[in-house]
Amino acid sequence: MKRFVLIFLLLSCLHVANAKHITGGEIIYDYKSIGNAPNSIIYTVTLRLFRDNSDPTGAAMPPSVSLGIFNNDNNMLVNGYQNISLNQNNPVGVVASPPCLTNAPMFDYSIGTYIFDIELPINSKGYTITYQTCCRVAGISNIGGAPSVGATYVGTVPGAATLPSNQINSSPRFQTGISIICKNKQFILDFSSIDPDGDSLVYDFIDAYNGGEATNAGYSTPEPPPYGPVPYSSPYSGFQPLDVNATINPQTGIISGIAPDAGKYIVSVIVYEYRNGLLIENHRKDFIVTVAPCDFASSDLKTSYTNCDNFDFVFNNESTSALNLTFDWDFGEPASGTNNTSTLENPPHTYLAAGTYTLTLIVNKGTPCADTATSQVRVYPGFNPAFAPIPNMCKNTPVQFTDATTATYGPAVFWRWDFGVQNLSNDTSRLQNPTYTYTAAGTYNAEFIVETSRGCRDTLYPVVTIVDKPEFFVTNDTLICTIDTLQLKSNVTMGTVTWSPNYNINSTSSYNPLVSPDVSTTYIAMYSDNFGCSAIDSVKVNVVNEVTLLKGNDTTICRTDTARLTLNTDAIYFNWTPSAQIIDPTIKNPLVYPTDSINTFYVKASISNKCFKTDTVMVKTVPYPAVSIIGDNPICFGKSSQLLASGGSIYTWTPATYLTSTTIPNPKVVFPRQSISYTVMVRDTFGCPKPVTKVFALNVIKIIADAGPSDTSVVLDQPLQLTATGSTNYLWTPDRWLSNAQIFNPIALPKSDITYTVQVSNSIGCVATDTIKVKVFFLPPDLYVPSAFTPNKNGTNDVFRPIALGIKKLEKFSVYNRWGELVFTTNIIDSGWDGNFKGEPQPTGTFVWQATAIDYKNNKIFRKGNVILIR
Repeated sequence: MKRFVLIFLLLSCLHVANAKHITGGEIIYDYKSIGNAPNSIIYTVTLRLFRDNSDPTGAAMPPSVSLGIFNNDNNMLVNGYQNISLNQNNPVGVVASPPCLTNAPMFDYSIGTYIFDIELPINSKGYTITYQTCCRVAGISNIGGAPSVGATYVGTVPGAATLPSNQINSSPRFQTGISIICKNKQFILDFSSIDPDGDSLVYDFIDAYNGGEATNAGYSTPEPPPYGPVPYSSPYSGFQPLDVNATINPQTGIISGIAPDAGKYIVSVIVYEYRNGLLIENHRKDFIVTVAPCDFASSDLKTSYTNCDNFDFVFNNESTSALNLTFDWDFGEPASGTNNTSTLENPPHTYLAAGTYTLTLIVNKGTPCADTATSQVRVYPGFNPAFAPIPNMCKNTPVQFTDATTATYGPAVFWRWDFGVQNLSNDTSRLQNPTYTYTAAGTYNAEFIVETSRGCRDTLYPVVTIVDKPEFFVTNDTLICTIDTLQLKSNVTMGTVTWSPNYNINSTSSYNPLVSPDVSTTYIAMYSDNFGCSAIDSVKVNVVNEVTLLKGNDTTICRTDTARLTLNTDAIYFNWTPSAQIIDPTIKNPLVYPTDSINTFYVKASISNKCFKTDTVMVKTVPYPAVSIIGDNPICFGKSSQLLASGGSIYTWTPATYLTSTTIPNPKVVFPRQSISYTVMVRDTFGCPKPVTKVFALNVIKIIADAGPSDTSVVLDQPLQLTATGSTNYLWTPDRWLSNAQIFNPIALPKSDITYTVQVSNSIGCVATDTIKVKVFFLPPDLYVPSAFTPNKNGTNDVFRPIALGIKKLEKFSVYNRWGELVFTTNIIDSGWDGNFKGEPQPTGTFVWQATAIDYKNNKIFRKGNVILIR
């Protein structure tokens, strides 16, 4: 028993390996004879499996397979699972290959056939014959999901519901050859089939089936239908397996177009079998097509070229192969003389007259790799697609769509309107001028396609607005005096309007009637348009005996500001003067910008020319406070500043930092530590209600004297360049041995140890000092190097460095270990070695050093020696 289990596992592993080399399949059945049992037929069933042999590590074609036959009347298994042995395993030849191919793929496919006979009783819906496998070849470009999606191959036997019991049938069978397809190139792939009975065949793409629950190539219990599709990845689908540029001819089964990028693609084709005009069954083939990174010279033109705007064209070879070396174009217009031909790759051509021409392109003419293509060129300018304007219409009212297209050559012969209703498929028309009734209000994006007899075609996109009721409105509610007459106005000029009540109105059917009510009255307007849509609106006419007018209070503002004049009134119209100082003199509450000390504005408030009142409003203006600030500025650090503001009565200072007071005009800034800006807000008591602010920026100058770098040392007779910074005035003391004591950079030639002090000052009397100590050695210029150092980080003798006396420049100071490795080097005076190398502390021992320097007399100094590192 253990031995049997081991053999089964080995066979299972073999089938799993095989599965990844299976590239397609097809199940064929042939009528053999009348069955032995009554009302039954014997069929010969053939399973074709296609295998990619290019991987030498793959196992052989499966030695046996298991198929299931399912009764479509009840989906039940018939006669158990059929375990069938391999009958034949033959190579598959290449039937289509472009000439002069470069980077040609090496195809090695074989086809295995598994044949058995089955006796099936005649039933109503026929039978489904099924083989399932777990895995396809790896790396398929047009599917997503798991890398090894399975496959289901089926054959369908018709039943009495589509094929009378007195008729017999054998399935179609697809051709088995392989075509070489190059990426992004024109191709032809033969998926045609032969039907032994001579039935009519119609082809289409279809979803390929996945493998269901199959776990290996030897899956022994295939499932009944239905079967799920493989997980296509965008932009691919079962109906676009090679993207949008590849199509199948429904009459021939030939797939052609532009190939996608290199890769492997599942292509599944279904062929529908018709007899005497009736569909009796369908048949499928599933195959993984290889698109190779090959190339070949080719002449590829579009199916046709049409210009309905002018006579100008620019032609291109749709093939961009680098093997296209020469181009011979013939534009099909001998009347254009020498302009009828071109050898340019992308030639322009302007046709002399309208018409249909034959375009020819020969690539690599006169060579074995030549290729020729032709196409039709239609030149019919003067095509102007258009539609008549579509007015806003009410719902449930027929909308008229009218073609307004004009064409110089040939009339419009094709129309297609899509009225833009979502989720409807019957909202279309092929009439030239159709009507359509929308049942809901909204905006609809319609589509209009029009084509002439000369092939000029275009698509327009009308926008249709459907409303619940027509757009209708009348005069806004208004006011009149009892002595007035008012004209009511509507927005329409077509249709019918009926006004009510019939009270002091000159016409109840006028679009714009005159009314003169002596009491407040609401007039209602009923409107109907010419299409039967209706709407209603109203206007209330309030009637008064006279205008009511109450002005606002006179006011005072700051000069150069604006003011708002206010009225309490029922008037409708207004006229303010003087208009030069009023932004809009026709509104009730205008904005004014008075310029004089006292300004009087006049208003006429009216309901009509006969009914009005007048009044005045006075606006006084006072100037803003004239603010100024003076103070001690700038000041030295450590000093105080006295501020003084003027121009008003009330003062507020911000910020309060360093100030003695924030509410007086003359606060003092006491010992500010940095520059600071103060803002004073000034108000007065003369009538201007707005404050004025002014900023005073106090500049505090703090001098920091610097006599130069740290204390230094020189040898006797060595000049020392002193350099100070901090301000503009300098004074050095004592002035012994200095070239000039009143500049920032004197030269010192000290004869003994000395401390120099520099006093730095500016023009306002700010002062600071600093010192530098100079040690004088009575030694010759040289590098004085210690013989030992202790890098234990205790602050004493931690760094090994030369003492440079009288040295102008250190060219190089280097330290080596006993193996000659360079552990430290520098050219910076006072820089030294801390006893580490590559981040690691070095052990106690002797190290060798070398140094090269230039002294202040420009003499070169070379020294070397040993140093002991002590831990």
